[in-house]
Amino acid sequence: MNNNQEKYRNAINQIHASDELKEKTIQKMKEKRKENKVVYLKYLSACAMFVVAIGVGSLYYQKGNTKIAECPVAPVIPTDNTAQTQMVALNKDLQRFESIEELRSVLKENTYSKNNVIYEGLDVVMAESETATNTKSSLNSDKQESIRDLSSEDYSKTNVQVENVDEADIVKTDGEYIYYITQNTAYIIKANDLEIVSSKYIYGDKERFSPQELYINKDRLIVIGTYNTYEENENIVKKRYSNFLNPKTMTQAIVYDISNKANPEEIRTVRLDGYYKDSRMIGENIYLISSKNAYYYDGIKENEILPLVYDTKTGERIISATDIAYFPNTNSFSFMTVAGFDINNDNVVCTETFFGASDEIYASKNNIYITQINYNNYDYRNSTNTIYKFKLNGSKIEMLCKGEVKGNLNNQFSMDEYEGNLRIATTSGYDDEATNQLYILDENLKELSKIENIAVGEKIYAVRFIGKIGYVVTFEQIDPLFVIDLSDPRNPTIKGELKIPGYSSYLHPYDETHIIGIGYNTKSNGYGGVTNANMKMSMFDVSDLENPREMFSVDIGEEYASSSIMYNHKVLFENKAQNLIGFPVTYRNHSAVNDKDAFVIYHINLENVFEKYGEITQKIDYRTNIDRAIYIGNTLYTLSSTEIKAYSLETFEHIKTLEIEEKDIYMEDIYVTKTID
Repeated sequence: MNNNQEKYRNAINQIHASDELKEKTIQKMKEKRKENKVVYLKYLSACAMFVVAIGVGSLYYQKGNTKIAECPVAPVIPTDNTAQTQMVALNKDLQRFESIEELRSVLKENTYSKNNVIYEGLDVVMAESETATNTKSSLNSDKQESIRDLSSEDYSKTNVQVENVDEADIVKTDGEYIYYITQNTAYIIKANDLEIVSSKYIYGDKERFSPQELYINKDRLIVIGTYNTYEENENIVKKRYSNFLNPKTMTQAIVYDISNKANPEEIRTVRLDGYYKDSRMIGENIYLISSKNAYYYDGIKENEILPLVYDTKTGERIISATDIAYFPNTNSFSFMTVAGFDINNDNVVCTETFFGASDEIYASKNNIYITQINYNNYDYRNSTNTIYKFKLNGSKIEMLCKGEVKGNLNNQFSMDEYEGNLRIATTSGYDDEATNQLYILDENLKELSKIENIAVGEKIYAVRFIGKIGYVVTFEQIDPLFVIDLSDPRNPTIKGELKIPGYSSYLHPYDETHIIGIGYNTKSNGYGGVTNANMKMSMFDVSDLENPREMFSVDIGEEYASSSIMYNHKVLFENKAQNLIGFPVTYRNHSAVNDKDAFVIYHINLENVFEKYGEITQKIDYRTNIDRAIYIGNTLYTLSSTEIKAYSLETFEHIKTLEIEEKDIYMEDIYVTKTID
């Protein structure tokens, strides 16, 4: 983290911010790093310093301290020496708070400081305006004909890291319907008519649900987002203030039965304390991850400290302090909760909780790994990352062990599990002192081997692990693509290296011997360094591990072209059957003349080049900028905040438009401030 970013983080810690707004601010800072854009800190609110933990699932309590049923598990697999070794690691590495008094002591120590002002019993909140929408379907008069029935044809899937480990997104399709989240509303849309069948929007005087992502699984729709409730707080600490409606932020997942698309039936709601961090779906099991920022003041009640879990099937329960794993010397102050439940039964939600934060999350079919960066003694050049491993067994979550590596991760693709081992690539230090490492950790997260000092003076911009091979892109002046043989986990070897101008920020496997890199060309900045130029997409031939080569490439846009594909892999459009690949692009230039928003699709020809297959462009407008594109059969759909458009995937002829009319609803009715003379 550079000095400016650290100043921003410190500034956020000095003001009082709600959980969700603070996370939004930090997330925007991360996007600044990736897009080179200015980030404005526009989120201010009140709470005190923070503490993290993830809720343990076997011993938690409902109101009245009644113990509930244990978590269900998948069919039992006979215990072997490996499982016994993992439990030894669990017992050795994991500590849990001995009492609520011990937890209070830790919170108090990390909350009070001469730099912080704590208002006893009062959480002052200043909220930004939010918007809500009403909708209507508007079909273009020039194209009234229906799109043909597409239910039996090929359709888009979310671009995920691990096959059969689904990742939530703002849009999904089953080939017949489009499920889409925009402007705090979840829509079910009939694809061949491009008409809204039903929608879900939860808003009330003292509650609001902001859906962020969704899953579909047969006749189940799972909508995940942030749930806020507002309760009056009549405590008067400063004479200026009273009667605040204080928000309580929770992660919420609502499961709908959508066998009747016109009338989805809510069959289960699960809530976890804190803001929504991430999720995965494997089979019929959903795994949710939330982070609860905590604070302390004299006289704080136990139920204000401990994380809460709510389920419509089992009621409300509080995570016991003795169920919270605690790692000494943590640099993060939050409660982190991982929860699992089956979308098709009423079994209890299983949870694990620890005291510490999360940075990157990776999930295989059997395990979830969560990393936490550690700035040892505030030495940001010598940071480490702690990795927590959670075993997935049906909906049961079991915290197994933790490990540690040197350096920072680029994103979730910096991790990969293969044959029980975890491969992880990191960058340490900054500028000329930067070094890169690749570690292989065993099933207990103990180091098996490592490669150090990869491209000294550069940092990692992209990583992809594919089977026994790892691909790492570093960059400072040129773009080295390293091909690493990981077939022997005790002896990883750099087999080949390709140096070309520019760099790739995202690597995408095309087939077993080809990989696509999407990134930027670079140019001299006039001071001995380089800066980004236009975008670039390359096809790499990696059939010969010792001699990787760039087969061909295509330049995209002019000097200031950019794309969210650089930091969000879910925006990728891919149609393997027709060899198509695409993503959103924003075209900009020096004069700002002819700046435009676009979605561009290329045809891949391994014997030739990337050929531009089609492009949809428009003026830059946040309401209509294309966030995603999907296909069903031979129809292409582009999705933006206020409209969905259908095109022929063969000719790019426009067919229909579904308009989603926006309507602002301000927050004066939610947040109330009174002045006392």
